Amino acid sequence: MLITDALLGEHGVFHFMLARIEQSLSALDALPAADSLSALQQRIVLFASTLESHASIEDELLFNALEPHLGIQGGPLAVMRIEHDQITDLLGKIESASDLASARALTAQMIQVTRGHFQKEEQALFRMARQCLSDDELAALGVKWAQKRAPLIQLDGM
Repeated sequence: MLITDALLGEHGVFHFMLARIEQSLSALDALPAADSLSALQQRIVLFASTLESHASIEDELLFNALEPHLGIQGGPLAVMRIEHDQITDLLGKIESASDLASARALTAQMIQVTRGHFQKEEQALFRMARQCLSDDELAALGVKWAQKRAPLIQLDGM
């Protein structure tokens, strides 16, 4: 499997998770404010931990492989890394928010930034990867991706 296909598959899961987070924002009104904030933050913690793993693998494998072709200063990889940091920062702010209104606003902003980031990767960066790297290189990176995911799958089977 090509790493771009694997990462795109993970994006599908994240798009679903973002939609569920969005849906939960309106359902929070039925709960007391403190419970609503806690419920939202619990969803965000789960999303953040899975997204952190994805971004780390993406950076370590794909971005590093693209650096010789695209550079690291001011190009698309720099933008991707800045957005990774921005998303991580927003997720941290949501997790530490002390009131529901700010948590909601930060969540809406995080969803917008994350969807925009995914769109750039899906429509531009993954295409650049297929142009810059051979199918063999992308497949070798796909094997490394699977190796990084394998311990998680083995743990689930226990």
